[in-house]
Amino acid sequence: MSRLSNFIPRPRLAAWLAFGATGLATGAVWATGFATVSAGNGTTGGSPALTKTDAVDDATALSTTASPVSPIVFDWDGRWGKVTAPKVMFKVDLSDPKFADPKRYNVAILLTNVTALTGWATLQLELEHVEKAAGGTCAAADFDGTKDPKLLNVDNQDAGVYWNTLEGEKVHCFGIGVTPSPVDYSTTFLRSAQDTPPSVFPSFVATVDRAL
Repeated sequence: MSRLSNFIPRPRLAAWLAFGATGLATGAVWATGFATVSAGNGTTGGSPALTKTDAVDDATALSTTASPVSPIVFDWDGRWGKVTAPKVMFKVDLSDPKFADPKRYNVAILLTNVTALTGWATLQLELEHVEKAAGGTCAAADFDGTKDPKLLNVDNQDAGVYWNTLEGEKVHCFGIGVTPSPVDYSTTFLRSAQDTPPSVFPSFVATVDRAL
C-alpha cells in the first residue's frame, strides 16, 4: 500500500479512486488540450448560365397580302379635274384559309406625300371597297361610286381612309370610280390652283392589320 493511503481513511480513499476512474472513463479530468482551425473563401463566381435558343423576329403572315395594281389618272378641263377611267388601286388577298373566321382585318389607304402638293387647290377622292370570294379577281368596272365608299380629303399629311373588321378568306379590292358630272362636292372633287394642271401628285400606301 502506498504512503498516501496511510494518511487517508479508507472510505475517502475509495471515493478518490472512484472519482479518478470516472475521470479516466469520460476524459473530463484530462481534457486540457485544444486545437482550432479557421476558414476562408476560395474561388468565387456567378452561377453558370443555362444555354438558351437564339430568338428570331416574329414574321407576320400579312406581309405579302397587299399589292398595288394601277395608279390614278387625272384628266383636266381648265382648272377642274376628273377621273374618267375607274382604277383598281390596291388588292388585298386574304384567300388563304389561315385568314378565315373568326379572324378579322383592318385595311387603310394612307397618303404618303410629306411635302406640299404643288399646283393643287382642292384634292378630294372617293375611294371604294369591293369584296370578292377567295381567289377572286379585282375589276375596275366594279367601282361605280356605290361600293362601300370612303371620302379621302387631302388637307394634311395624316389623310387616310379605313375599312375595319373585314372578313378573311376573301379578296378585297380598293379603287376609284369615274368622277360624276356635274361636279359634286360630296364625292371626288379636284381643282387646280392655276390654269395649268398640278405638277405633283398624291401617292398612297395600303396597310393590312389583324383586328380580331
